[in-house]
Amino acid sequence: MHIKSLTIKNWKSIDETHIEFENFLLFIGQSNHGKSNILSAILLFFDKITFKNKHSYHLNIPTELIITFDSLRLQELNVFKNIKNTEDEIVIKKIMSAEKKEYFYKKNNKFHPLSEHLEYYIRENIEIIFIPSFSASSTKVILDIYEKIILVLSNNNKLVYVEKLIDKLDLEIQYLEEKYASRGLQREVMFRIMRRIASVTKSTRYNLLGNAIIMYEEPELYLHPQAERELHSVMTNIARYGGQIYVTTHSSSFIELNNYKSICLVRRNEDGTHVVQYKGDLFKGDEIKNFNMNYWMNPDRGELFFAKKVILVEGQTDKIIIPFLAKKLGVYKYEYSIVECGSKSSIPQFIRLLNQYKIPYVAVYDKDEHLWRDDESKIKSRRDNKHLKQLIHQNIGEIVEFTNDIEEELEGKDRIKKNYKHKPFIAIKKISREHYIVPDGLKNKILKIYK
Repeated sequence: MHIKSLTIKNWKSIDETHIEFENFLLFIGQSNHGKSNILSAILLFFDKITFKNKHSYHLNIPTELIITFDSLRLQELNVFKNIKNTEDEIVIKKIMSAEKKEYFYKKNNKFHPLSEHLEYYIRENIEIIFIPSFSASSTKVILDIYEKIILVLSNNNKLVYVEKLIDKLDLEIQYLEEKYASRGLQREVMFRIMRRIASVTKSTRYNLLGNAIIMYEEPELYLHPQAERELHSVMTNIARYGGQIYVTTHSSSFIELNNYKSICLVRRNEDGTHVVQYKGDLFKGDEIKNFNMNYWMNPDRGELFFAKKVILVEGQTDKIIIPFLAKKLGVYKYEYSIVECGSKSSIPQFIRLLNQYKIPYVAVYDKDEHLWRDDESKIKSRRDNKHLKQLIHQNIGEIVEFTNDIEEELEGKDRIKKNYKHKPFIAIKKISREHYIVPDGLKNKILKIYK
């Protein structure tokens, strides 16, 4: 029994938003935009926290949570046989106000009161393992989490390997209790517990957690970058075999662009908190392989989801020179991320991604009509440039075109082909000179990029 979707209405910073779930789900976005409020809505649905009317987005109307559950096991199909729909799903609505709390189920497009015993079954059939951020962490919290994990493992598995796993988890908790329980040590022990569960999950290809949901706030805290990447792998291995893990994070180490369907971009504006997802197919054919290869070569591209604005560039020289000149001109912004796409042909893949997640961007590319190019290559460049321009969403992105590339912009004149060796080094050496003056044309383009 897994969560398939969640609709939240009138809860904390959320007026209304809808989320489609994966086994592994990432809630990312800037601080104070409402990521934790989404996790608290799930806790509220299962009565793990108490409803207070003052937490409603609008104080004069009820709070509503609607969850669709799928992947019902045989016993659950029998329990919910009278309320499940034709897709073997159940849709449950919980309504809360200062006066009362009510549950309903949806069938034939209508909501009906849910019986008390089914309401109780749903709440008790799914265990919530909530791992809070450092501000709420303590040794007692970690020990409570550990007890829940042991309970879940014991209830869902009767096999010998689970008994051995529990023995190993006991050793991790003993390690915590024997040491000075700093925040860093608490997080390290949670990491080690997750790693042991993932190891057994991977070797047995079995979901050890059953219906349990792990909700993990900022798992990157107190971990070095290599450990962050390993923890990401640990969590995705658990989810691959049916475990449910929902994470809030500010770390790009947890972002895999090729798994974009797991990404929930959380934004807050004058209309409250909203979640942006994309569940369709962004890439086709060779684009999938090329995009994944580009990502593995440049894993820092995951940070684009945390940027206020993304600057897409073709290659190394652009990535080095553009921010350098922006700092020289006094317009550099740390909240803007510059992403090297590898080539002009890869920029459209990133544009489609940014369009779907509504992340502001500027695509910076070379016109590529140098004097030394033949007519055929110039025609190809014009075709590629036209295609790129057509992909730009007018309300989200814009373009900046270098004539014919940033090296010619720096020189202010046409360059011959042999001058293109060691491009980044030569370019940075030139603009680092004390009396270098940025040409007006290039200056205007840098100002446009960073506006």
